[in-house]
Amino acid sequence: MKWLLTAVILVLAWALSALLRGITTRLGRRREYSRARIFQTAVVINTACLIISLIATGVLWGLNGDGLMVFATSLMALLGVALFASWSMLSNATAAIILFFSAPYRVGDRIRLLDGDNTVTGQIRHMGLIFITIQDELGHRYTLPNNLLLQKTVIRLKNDTLPRDQKHMRAD
Repeated sequence: MKWLLTAVILVLAWALSALLRGITTRLGRRREYSRARIFQTAVVINTACLIISLIATGVLWGLNGDGLMVFATSLMALLGVALFASWSMLSNATAAIILFFSAPYRVGDRIRLLDGDNTVTGQIRHMGLIFITIQDELGHRYTLPNNLLLQKTVIRLKNDTLPRDQKHMRAD
């Protein structure tokens, strides 16, 4: 009986993953996202479905919650001390998924990211799983983490020309 339920869990996880990948692909093509961006989002969806199916299978086969909690907390403590930057990476990957589905910006859009003295104005050249690349009118490229686009004010510019940031220029 457990083998049958295990097979059902795996088939359901596969079906859910395929359904979500299909939705992601259609949405990405409709919004004209790059194939790489669609692929990266699909990988995150596949990974989440795999983890959920492994947890469900473990519960079905009687995986003890106490032993699992001890293992998980030990592993998290190790990761927290040894690989602190991984949390930042997870935050950026989550922000990429939010930006993918909410679609406030796309490659080719001209934006201004307001961050005090570090304001950046330019055209989006690349949107990846961890970072976004913006090129200003002088050809300088800025690589910014995805979570910055969710934390700061971003203005989507309408014109083809990029207005210069007048904040630090002297009036003659």
